[in-house]
Amino acid sequence: MLLKHCVTSVRDLSIRNYSIKSTLSENEIQKFSKMANEWWDVNGPFNGLHSLNKLRVPFIRNGICSHQKSAVVNNSPTSPLAGCSILDVGCGGGILSTSLGRLGASVTGIDPSEENITAASLHANKMRLQNVTFEVNTIEHFQALNTSLSTTFDAVVASEVIEHVENPKFFIQTCTELLKPGGSLFITTLNRTPASLALAICGAEYILNVVPRGTHDWNKFITPGELIDYINSSGCQLRQLCGMAYNPFINKWKWSGITSVNYAVHATKSSQVVTDDFIQNLN
Repeated sequence: MLLKHCVTSVRDLSIRNYSIKSTLSENEIQKFSKMANEWWDVNGPFNGLHSLNKLRVPFIRNGICSHQKSAVVNNSPTSPLAGCSILDVGCGGGILSTSLGRLGASVTGIDPSEENITAASLHANKMRLQNVTFEVNTIEHFQALNTSLSTTFDAVVASEVIEHVENPKFFIQTCTELLKPGGSLFITTLNRTPASLALAICGAEYILNVVPRGTHDWNKFITPGELIDYINSSGCQLRQLCGMAYNPFINKWKWSGITSVNYAVHATKSSQVVTDDFIQNLN
């Protein structure tokens, strides 16, 4: 069955008990697992993410095509990302994964919630996307299982995810370790400012009810400065930082010069590969 091809459920991970450093938040998993049946309701609590695809999909496509031409040598007008391998971290119900798959990319989506992965896989099965697969996994456990260069990716995407994890610096470092030299890292997230508290928390969750109350914790929002520090320390170089603005009344996003609430980042990993032989030759 195609569904079997689309999903790998790593049931023996002991995700909640393994000893390596973790990005996992139990509360976040439970929160989003409860809403797993609503990922593909375009008028439901995730309608803002469906609308966000109109910005983030071209942002990712253009970033890869501009900085990694060798990754898309097999592309065509209808499949501009053909030949490109992408890891979608914290993929949820697969809203972004499937859109990237429709552009021809080979996409692996991972999420620690089995309910989310089931929803993502069912939808990919409906769309007959054989180039999109899903796993129940965390980024650190996935990286521990995939340590060779042959299992690295042309791009790693974490869209609306880092504000829900523990140890965000470690999260970025682990994402980077799964990139090929020269590969792209794409992040979209929320800034920790009075404006984001007023608009993304008070306005969106408690006044307009655009998203369920308690979806976000303002204290876990990441400033652009913090994120750039994490990116630099992981061996990546910032390529683009853009603000994003959302109008909840018409469910529409647009690019903005202001990063005080939502923003997007594109960075690339250093193209230098430091091998064990190279290190030995320095000693």
